[in-house]
Amino acid sequence: MKKKLKASGNGWELYFSKPLLKLLGYNPIETKLLITARTDSLVIEPFVSEDKDILENSMVRGFQKSGSSGYGLYFPNPLIEYLELNPDKDYIDITIDKNKIMIKKAEKEEL
Repeated sequence: MKKKLKASGNGWELYFSKPLLKLLGYNPIETKLLITARTDSLVIEPFVSEDKDILENSMVRGFQKSGSSGYGLYFPNPLIEYLELNPDKDYIDITIDKNKIMIKKAEKEEL
């Protein structure tokens, strides 16, 4: 699934609807997310451990209420730069596997 990020303060947000979060098993009010940097992508999954080794190359975030029916996940600019993404022009490609969300820069489509 391809989506655009939306500007939010000094960073960018990715919005999720309540039904999608429920389907993934996320409680947006209580669930903390572990965001881990991989080679060309970010992996987002529920954070369930305080193990310091897990936190290497990772950060912990929560959802922020956005509008009446959704929640946003805030990405600071360094994460956007890591993905080599220009949010004004580029789309992100989102893949879901069980309760993990993988995000990477979408490939440019051929015209």
